Amino acid sequence: MSASSSPQDQLYREALQSHGAELARFVGGYERDPARRQELQQDLQLAIWQSLAGFRGDCSLRTWVYRVAHNVGARHVQQHAGRAQQMLALEEAEQLPDERQDPGQTERRLDLQRILALVHRLKPLDRELMLLYLEDLDAAGMAEITGLSARNVATKIHRIKAVLATQLGLKRNAP
Repeated sequence: MSASSSPQDQLYREALQSHGAELARFVGGYERDPARRQELQQDLQLAIWQSLAGFRGDCSLRTWVYRVAHNVGARHVQQHAGRAQQMLALEEAEQLPDERQDPGQTERRLDLQRILALVHRLKPLDRELMLLYLEDLDAAGMAEITGLSARNVATKIHRIKAVLATQLGLKRNAP
């Protein structure tokens, strides 16, 4: 690090180094379209950098970054609510991987796509909670990020998992 780096710049580098991959996955949970996902990622990185000017260490850097991601993601969902599902251009369809190469990998990818498609259909708060859960945050951490109580978070996660399991055919509805 150069001597001219500000504390804000240093925190930003630390945040991206420590949490960049999980933030990329988090963004992927908010946006399926690759171009919009890249735009959202850029918006998030800018928001993180700007917010770090006010970071005082009252919470962990991870919690702070996820709070920013929560706000940016929620704003993104509100701005794009009700948009039609995007169709693939011919050039994009040509870039899709050949699924015949590894059937096991294809099945796993399709299962993951089904799960993410269901998660994308959830209301923004429920979607965010599930994405945070998939990033292995505990209920207390999710509560700190979203402003809900840890008990409320745990209850919502339990309900979301039950709905997803039912929708994926992993759990039968009672007659």
